[in-house]
Formats: sequence, C-alpha cells, structure tokens
Amino acid sequence: MPVPSRRLKDLIEATVDHHASQRWPALEEVTITWRGSYGYLTGYLGVSDDEQIKLARIRYLGDPDSWAFAIWQASTDTYTDAVLLNGQPTGHPNDALDTACTLYLANNEQ
Repeated sequence: MPVPSRRLKDLIEATVDHHASQRWPALEEVTITWRGSYGYLTGYLGVSDDEQIKLARIRYLGDPDSWAFAIWQASTDTYTDAVLLNGQPTGHPNDALDTACTLYLANNEQ
C-alpha cells in the first residue's frame, strides 16, 4: 500500500483546510491525522476541542488526485467505505470533505 510523502500530506492538509474555509464556513478548521496510507479528517466547529466532529477517512492510492473514501458513522463508531457525491468511489480529498460535510453539516451554513 503506497504511503504519501510528507510534502504531499502537507499539501493535502493545506488544500482541504482552505477548501473548507471557502465552502463550509460552519467549520473553524479541518485537520488530518495520518497513519500510513490513511488520513482521518476532523472538523472543528469552534475553538474548543469539545466542538470537533469526525468526518471521513481518505486512503492514498498512489495518485495525488485519486483517494479512496470512507465516511465516519457515529452509530457504529467506525469508518465505512462509501461513494462520493458524484457517485465515484475515489476522488480528491476535497470531494471527501464535501461529501462528509453535506451529510453532517446539512443544517448548518453551506
């Protein structure tokens, strides 16, 4: 399983956080925690850690623009492989963020 370079991780983190600030104003910040090929997206609704929500997991497939996607399911406390809003099983991490936020922030600003 390919592992993204530190440079690619930094790029994806910056891109996703910037995309969130433009598209999802309800989020103060989005962070990604990395473990091997996986990145775990967490959204912060405020400055307190108490206001964080798990959003999604992305998996590096070897192409900087094509990542697998799994949505966080609070009901089972797990990530479940899912398709993006465009119906594809893979895409850019911004697509993963948009899919998760559409589900979890639908009643908030968009």
